[in-house]
Amino acid sequence: MKNTYRILVSLAALIIITISAHAVTHIEFETAIQFVKENGAIMAAAPVLVSPNITKELIDQLKVKHGKLKIITVVVEAPVYDIDQLTSVQTANLRILGIDPEIVSNSELPIEDRLKQLERLKEFRDDSSKLELLQTLTCLEGKILEDGEQYQFLVKRPDRGLIKMLLPLAQSGKIDDFAEKGVKNLVVGGDMEALDDGIVFMGVVSQLKQMIAPAQAFLSKA
Repeated sequence: MKNTYRILVSLAALIIITISAHAVTHIEFETAIQFVKENGAIMAAAPVLVSPNITKELIDQLKVKHGKLKIITVVVEAPVYDIDQLTSVQTANLRILGIDPEIVSNSELPIEDRLKQLERLKEFRDDSSKLELLQTLTCLEGKILEDGEQYQFLVKRPDRGLIKMLLPLAQSGKIDDFAEKGVKNLVVGGDMEALDDGIVFMGVVSQLKQMIAPAQAFLSKA
């Protein structure tokens, strides 16, 4: 809830600035707010790698150049997974095995948390008494049935120079400047063409603000 609130606050400020530049219409403003309300938790979660524009090779190359990287995900429309809807038999069998089916099938939770529950099925592979139960659950793999619409970006960790440049912009509410300089200096790979989409751009900016929030909190306490 706290993450979602911070995202909404930062996006509200960004949208106000952007409207003054005639980049976002009133209808898009309402759409953006609704989008963030529905996807705030997903946007703040650690992502599964889904973008074809981000490969292990690219990550390794960029790590050599930039050091530590973070993958951020902006979900415009959530994908549909094979575990979103469980049968009554699968639900019952998961409960027998001590696995919470409510977590497994909860599409509002990060997919990583849902898959962690399924990983516990491995504990019963050698248990012949559980074989019949497992046969009804082997098809649950967390596969994407419908792609939805989501975008991913590789972001480098800001050094001291970038913190000094970006933090005052965030603190003073100069969100437009923060957005342009933050994206330009921190986003190093991923679905770059999608940044032309206002919703995607705002989603990235909100997460960049969260990245520098620890530095802001530290300085505020100093």
